[in-house]
Amino acid sequence: MPETGSSSSKPNPTDKIYGITNIKSYIPLLLDLNRLNYDSWKELFKTHCIGYNVFDHLEGTPKIDVNSNEWKTVDNIVKQWIYGSLTQQVLQSIITIDATAAEVWKEIEDLFHENKEAKALELDDELRTLTIGDSSVMEYCTRIKSISDLLANIGAPVPERNLVIYAINGLSPKFAHVATTIRHQKPFPSFL
Repeated sequence: MPETGSSSSKPNPTDKIYGITNIKSYIPLLLDLNRLNYDSWKELFKTHCIGYNVFDHLEGTPKIDVNSNEWKTVDNIVKQWIYGSLTQQVLQSIITIDATAAEVWKEIEDLFHENKEAKALELDDELRTLTIGDSSVMEYCTRIKSISDLLANIGAPVPERNLVIYAINGLSPKFAHVATTIRHQKPFPSFL
């Protein structure tokens, strides 16, 4: 027998979305064209939306009538989440008046996929021609690893052996002895 005064209706799972006022607390990185962090951002954002039962707003497959006030309200909240997790540059590139969350999601995906090949070529060229210059060995290796990570983030990973070769090729003449030793090591060393 139910208690008197208690409601037998279950709360709607999407009701908890109304309590999110700062999306950065849930998705701690901003989507940035320069950092090439689309895949990481997408995974965090998608996971968040699945957890809050609003992923259908990203897919464009509504569970209820899209003309209902409830759907429009939730869709606008999801759009606010998206907008709140973008850099100013990305936001200015994709913002469209009266777009749905699914349309904004698709626009972001297209933006990052269009730039992917050109950025991969640019980064690959930078990696192949990088030299140590006046940098310390640690700074030089960190830069190589950073570029390698960016390439991996856009689906163009660099084989470990190539990283070692690029690192050796960019060393100054004062490291000639070390470079020769590394080239002849068996087994060939890892980048780390």
